Amino acid sequence: MLTFFFRARPQSIFLPLAVLLLAGCQGPASESGSSAAPAASPSTPPFVAENGQPVGPPGQAPVARQPGTAAPVAGAPIPDSLHLVSPGQAGRLRLGLREAQLRALVPAAQLRPAPDSAGRQVIELIDAGQPGAPATRLFLAASSGGEPVLRRILITDPQYRTAEGIGVGSPFGAARQNLGFTRLRDTPFGLAAVSGQVRLAWLIDPGSLPAGADQQMAPATIPAAARITGIVLY
Repeated sequence: MLTFFFRARPQSIFLPLAVLLLAGCQGPASESGSSAAPAASPSTPPFVAENGQPVGPPGQAPVARQPGTAAPVAGAPIPDSLHLVSPGQAGRLRLGLREAQLRALVPAAQLRPAPDSAGRQVIELIDAGQPGAPATRLFLAASSGGEPVLRRILITDPQYRTAEGIGVGSPFGAARQNLGFTRLRDTPFGLAAVSGQVRLAWLIDPGSLPAGADQQMAPATIPAAARITGIVLY
């Protein structure tokens, strides 16, 4: 049974979705390896193709695409690379980053501590271009060496989207059709539909679900028009 929120996940599943899309790969991720994704250094280009060449500079619009990859959802906005969501990665931030690396990547003015009722270490990331947009919440936990590392990312800002253009405000049917649907899980943030193949969880607007919906509900009963209200990277 999945311990959804703070269970460490294997290393090999945290491949950037940009790499998977550019390689034309849609298969499920491996379940072997260690618990943390490889940490990026400030000098490492955050978006690279399978051949190791940079996809483009951070902030370019839209995210670069190559022939043969899946087309964006019709009419969906395509993010720039600073707002690209992929497995274990949101913009330049990857799960497994040490706190010192995170602070080296992001200007201090964009980071602020956030209270958490469960006593976890949470940092809010403020968008540089739109400071009034919903802050992205970064959950840190101690590593085996004692240093805090980035373990979970909660996104409620509609600017963040997958390369297919799926994000906050999208219909769940688009996520299910393009990125798969594995299971439902109750989380501290609400009911989430998990796309296990790409290790993304979609928070669903409870107002667009049948009354009393929980993780025991039949997946087929989730309306295609149910709205996504958040993304959890784990």
